[in-house]
Amino acid sequence: MDLKKATSILKRMAVGYWVFVIVIYLVAGDQFHYSSISSDAFSPSATVGEIVAGKTVYQRLEVPVSRLQSISLMFGTYNRENTGTLVIRLEDENQNELTSKTLDVSQIRGDQYTVITLDEPLEGLRDQTVVLTVSSPDATEGNALTIYAGNMISSGRFDLEQEIPEEDLYMVNEARGMAKLCVKLNGIEPLSFYKTYWLIVGGIFAAFVLLCLYWLGMSRKGRPNPLLSVYMLLTRYEFLLRQLIMRDFKIKYKRSALGMAWSILNPLLTMAVQYVIFSTIFKSDIDNFPVYLLCGIVFFNFFNEAVSMGMMSITSNASLIKKVYIPKYVFPVSRILSSMVNLLLSMVPLLLVMIITRTAFRPSLILVVFAILCLLGFVMGMGLLLTTAMTFFQDVQFLWGIASMLWMYMTPIFYPETIIPPNLLPLFRMNPMYQYITFVRTCVLDGVSPEPMSYLWCMVSAGVVLLLGIAVFKRYQNEFVQYL
Repeated sequence: MDLKKATSILKRMAVGYWVFVIVIYLVAGDQFHYSSISSDAFSPSATVGEIVAGKTVYQRLEVPVSRLQSISLMFGTYNRENTGTLVIRLEDENQNELTSKTLDVSQIRGDQYTVITLDEPLEGLRDQTVVLTVSSPDATEGNALTIYAGNMISSGRFDLEQEIPEEDLYMVNEARGMAKLCVKLNGIEPLSFYKTYWLIVGGIFAAFVLLCLYWLGMSRKGRPNPLLSVYMLLTRYEFLLRQLIMRDFKIKYKRSALGMAWSILNPLLTMAVQYVIFSTIFKSDIDNFPVYLLCGIVFFNFFNEAVSMGMMSITSNASLIKKVYIPKYVFPVSRILSSMVNLLLSMVPLLLVMIITRTAFRPSLILVVFAILCLLGFVMGMGLLLTTAMTFFQDVQFLWGIASMLWMYMTPIFYPETIIPPNLLPLFRMNPMYQYITFVRTCVLDGVSPEPMSYLWCMVSAGVVLLLGIAVFKRYQNEFVQYL
């Protein structure tokens, strides 16, 4: 009978799995078909001077994408409202015109990149050299704008000086400048992931089906298997699990006047303090900083709280474990699920701040569920690993306090990714919390699906740590009583 019910649960899980992967595919849209790419941006340090009639600016550029969609230029307006027109052209090296665009100078805002969308995307130019020309047929001195130039790649606060070959320096008529225009070429690169996506999700499902069939075979032989263990956790120990979750949640707010309201107030107050510090004292220039900051705070707080509570779950329930038989994994699972309840409550202030800052609510918000599920798996694995270590070595709790603080500073919660030195960026991207928080910010702030590699990073980090945690916990759980 138990086996039939367990099989029924698995069938419902299979239906839920396919519904979820179809929703991801539909919401992800273009992000599974194309990858957005922009060329490196130069920090402004000089200008080419006023672009007046009879003056043409030239710049050689290498196209970084297969489909070029737009050009971004940083103009300077001299803090005045200029008049006239500006003609932007792209030519090949043989001076054949590829595309052109005429802009109204009075509509251009200074000291920021202006995106110039091409009337028709240019195809097949990847890694080819083109020449950008900028001229004005009717601008006069004192009434014209300029273009910024520089010789340092813009990387947040760590600008990198570049040795620019002479042929890549900008030119004004026949005179060569000393830098490169602040210009970016933007476009998309076709991906084949939208095809391989179904192979990947189908392969994962097939592997899971084969594993379940193997477990069913074990059950018929009377051998223990994870299939029945999960069923027992969800049915036989459902009441105990619910009581433990409620107990942990109540103890957390015991004798607190505001009670569960702290689940909402805590991230809000933390955000308020850090917002004041980093938006006024340290002058953070992150767009929509409140939402950016709160995404990091909410998800990292869940990670830290869940792992810390899971780590103490066996030692803090020593008296109960010694008296009656209860599967030991129930205790770390209950602690982590009680933190999950706190995470869901903490999403309320995030939604409130999104409304206050007028952040658009887009379908990509559905994809945050994927990040939460992966983070839950990662946290579960970390909790099982640390509770095993904590049972044998009490010093783990003190070491974790230091490690979690270091982990927090290694994750861009209140600072932008752009301040990370480029040589250290690959190391930062190996941090699973970096991947989860970046995934959430892309869905919430950018309103689009993350790139396919982000899904892979989240799944792999969660799967590897969860399987490792289960294996280690199962290997040593029978020895816990001797150390309690």
